[in-house]
Amino acid sequence: MNTATDAAATRVETEQKPPKKGKFGSMGGKKRGELIFLACMLALPVLQWLIFWLFVNVQSIALAFQDTRGGFTWNNFAAFWDELHATTGKTIGVAVKNTMIYFAVGVLLQLPGALVIAYFLYKRIWLNKVFRVIFYLPAIISGVVMVAAYRSIVDPGGPFEALAALFGGHLPPEGLLANSKTATLMIVLFVIWTGFGGNMLLFGGAMARVPVDVLEAARLEGCGPFRELVQIILPLIWPTICTMLIFTFTGIVNSSGPILLFTNGDYETTTINFWIFLKVYGQQGSGAGGEFGIVSATGLCFTLVTVPLILLVRWGLEKVPTPEY
Repeated sequence: MNTATDAAATRVETEQKPPKKGKFGSMGGKKRGELIFLACMLALPVLQWLIFWLFVNVQSIALAFQDTRGGFTWNNFAAFWDELHATTGKTIGVAVKNTMIYFAVGVLLQLPGALVIAYFLYKRIWLNKVFRVIFYLPAIISGVVMVAAYRSIVDPGGPFEALAALFGGHLPPEGLLANSKTATLMIVLFVIWTGFGGNMLLFGGAMARVPVDVLEAARLEGCGPFRELVQIILPLIWPTICTMLIFTFTGIVNSSGPILLFTNGDYETTTINFWIFLKVYGQQGSGAGGEFGIVSATGLCFTLVTVPLILLVRWGLEKVPTPEY
């Protein structure tokens, strides 16, 4: 009798006993599957980063200290220093100056201009859909077409010359794009004209997330458009502004315009981007004669200068308090 009772009790305990946990707990199979899935999904981007970023950058840094035969040398940095102090031609000194001009235009004119345009479109001004198309159209049309259209406007015999003559002025016989004093300015104006589209969309998307209740309460308090933009819209979209500013500073060395299409770097219009292109492209046009050592040394020097600047800007922007909504 006792044996039968003990057997029955053992059977009940066995049935009620929870399943044995695996290595990852009771859901070991599911956890293991998730880890395998994540590993498979991350394998391709990690491999791509190792090959196309780490390997390439390690090779680039090594090239900065190599001569044409692969031996160690400091001549690449010396050549970079010599070109930095040159004052004429397609030199790195002229390229740095022009690049800083494009960067300043992007930070001081393009970003604020795109912000103001996005605000007016967000407020649904009269013909806002038409203006939206007008400001974003240059981002849709091919760059070659836009350069050709701009050239027809500013070259001699075009509308710009007729407008200058209307006010008693005149253009140089060679044109504004073939003059060292005006070529960079005209390309900068083209960059401003065509550079609002992407920033405008990002600012508009950030403004669309602003709670309507906040704006309605501000209007009931007598808040005008300027005060609404400065004291309400800007603080609420500050994370977007910070991100765009950090990206702008990250690309400080890449600030440029369509130099190849306009002047091919002549008339002192070259930028760092285009200078590197010329050095890598080579005289034969195939890259076979590219000066890869000096380009690598240049990139290393600019990296050592810009990385602390970017980190400092990021640190400063993160110190500004951001309201939550």
